[in-house]
Amino acid sequence: MKNAPSRSHNPSGLKKSTVGIAVGMAMTSMAYAQQQEVSVESEKMVVWGTKVSSNAESLLTQDMSLKQADHMSDLLRDVPGVDVGGTHSVNQRITIRGLNETRLDIRLDGASQHANMFHHIGNLTLNPDILKSAEIQVGNNSVTQSGLGGSVYFETKDARDLISYGEVFGSRIYGGYASNDSQQGSLTLYGLFSEQVDAMVYGQYVSRDDFKNGDGETTFGAAGDVYNVLGKLGYEISDLHRLELSYDIYRDSGDYSPRPDMFGGANTQLSKDQLIPTDYDRDTVTLNYELRGEQHKGKVTLYQSQTEIIRDESVITGRWPANRLSKNSAKNKNVGANAQFQSQLLLGAFNHTLTYGADYLDRTSSSKYGGQGFMKESAISTALFLEDKFDVTEHFYITAGLRYEDYQRKAVTGNKTFDELTWALAADWQVSEEWALYASSRSLFKGPDLLESFIAYQNVAYLDKNIKAETGLNSQAGIRFDKKIGKHVLSANISYFITDIDDYIVEQYMYDSTPAIYRIYNLGDVEIKGFEASVFYGFEQFNTKLSYAKSDAKDKTTGGPVPNGIGQSIDMGDSIALTLDYQADEIDSVFGWTSMVVLEEDNVFEGQPVKEGYDVHNLYAQWVPAHIEGLSLTFGIDNIFDETYTSHASRSGTARGVVVDDYEPGRNVKLSAAYQF
Repeated sequence: MKNAPSRSHNPSGLKKSTVGIAVGMAMTSMAYAQQQEVSVESEKMVVWGTKVSSNAESLLTQDMSLKQADHMSDLLRDVPGVDVGGTHSVNQRITIRGLNETRLDIRLDGASQHANMFHHIGNLTLNPDILKSAEIQVGNNSVTQSGLGGSVYFETKDARDLISYGEVFGSRIYGGYASNDSQQGSLTLYGLFSEQVDAMVYGQYVSRDDFKNGDGETTFGAAGDVYNVLGKLGYEISDLHRLELSYDIYRDSGDYSPRPDMFGGANTQLSKDQLIPTDYDRDTVTLNYELRGEQHKGKVTLYQSQTEIIRDESVITGRWPANRLSKNSAKNKNVGANAQFQSQLLLGAFNHTLTYGADYLDRTSSSKYGGQGFMKESAISTALFLEDKFDVTEHFYITAGLRYEDYQRKAVTGNKTFDELTWALAADWQVSEEWALYASSRSLFKGPDLLESFIAYQNVAYLDKNIKAETGLNSQAGIRFDKKIGKHVLSANISYFITDIDDYIVEQYMYDSTPAIYRIYNLGDVEIKGFEASVFYGFEQFNTKLSYAKSDAKDKTTGGPVPNGIGQSIDMGDSIALTLDYQADEIDSVFGWTSMVVLEEDNVFEGQPVKEGYDVHNLYAQWVPAHIEGLSLTFGIDNIFDETYTSHASRSGTARGVVVDDYEPGRNVKLSAAYQF
């Protein structure tokens, strides 16, 4: 049997140690990565991490294995323009420039993760441990995307990412402990059954208790268990063609607080010590076909992804909706197909890169109260797109694209169809070897979403008769700089953006009307503007990255804040992130420090407190002994100074006279060990 192919790489300029590979992947600049020759067969890799790439950063990729992530906030929070709200396992909320996940295009192995479940929980059930990569587009800049504010495409590992040259089967055992307050473990088995067939089975278990915030206060109703099982079967038809079938099972279960988006103190004031038995599950099945030619490449994905929440609310006493004092459930199911291909063409004397494809998504939401069906709604979107990157010269190219999208909303509140032809235009000019300028504009479109599925508001909800789809324009321009001088590497990126959203859609439960109604309507026009900037510097074994992100939103009619759907403004304070990283080859170790500073945000609604600024600092160390192949030990301290803070993407402010801030965990000491063999 021939050696297994590997998709990992080892920049030849790095010392040949496992730690060297890890750190090299973690902090490699664009310019340096492009200049190094790659030798993929020279070294075995045991690093288990997620490579995060973003159009808003100087770095091409980052390897996040050192963060020991068990929540999406651990993975993405320091990416410029991106934040992740929530602390509870059922509450992970990705935001880009203040726009939440319902206005983003989020996919897992090509399957849309769009959901609108319940305003007290998040809509995403993702496990950061098994992710191979997260590709982030800050802002919608291409017709290949459907998100109003950008996209996050997650990809999970498979057997050929893990198998080593000369080996047929392998496994990995992992265990981790966090002092505040969780434990986790995972087992991965992978291998080749033949030259064409590969398989992987991954299982992870996380047990959480109620954590403490920086003031030493223990939260309430966060203790529970999560497990994730992922199976993949791949078939290499040839060097050009691959098929892969995957089944991903995610289960989250516990006696949870009624409002997991609030800290425990808020729940006890609103509902005393009552807990709700809760199950939050996801099942995703995908079938992927991949074309890997030099001139033509692409991927086709068929998928079904279903998210379900079940809460036994019969245990609640006191103030609670009478029609929900039972065991209740809601489902969001996505059935879809996506095809995207890229072709290199020579037309006349000019090179063209064509990206083209189609996207189909049928979203269905339904709910049951006391076992009786309450509602079932659907929304179907169909899109065709074509984009051409035209090389005007060797150093200047223009990208232009068109996308046609049809959106059919079939809901209790009424049936409506929306369609739009949108466009994108971008230019990139490599002014010199070090400097580049770029600019882009992309018109936007999004129809009104289905109502969140777990609330029984359909019988009092009203979609305005004259409601319009959200449209608008996202424009940005920036400068890139890349320079290598001897052993010194310097990269920088800054981009300024303006996003105009016309007919911004708001959902509002109006308590003061008689009778109370839930209204879905166009608020008016919204403007979001700001910038993202980052700088990377590397010298031998030392690397550092500094970033700054600013985003300001306003209602263009009133000049005031823009609502996010849960009584807050979408604005978040300016964020500054710093990473320091040092590779100590002589002791097979890497040491690092990260700091994040978020400034106060005062663009809030009248009667609400400002979103307070905070600074949080983490340190980490990893030992990968050269004499024990496959072993890695990782140590870290999150929030080392025990800061009490609330992410600006999380629930904060007051409700019914109660402070509802979702305080982050205080100091958290992490220790984990992994053995891959």
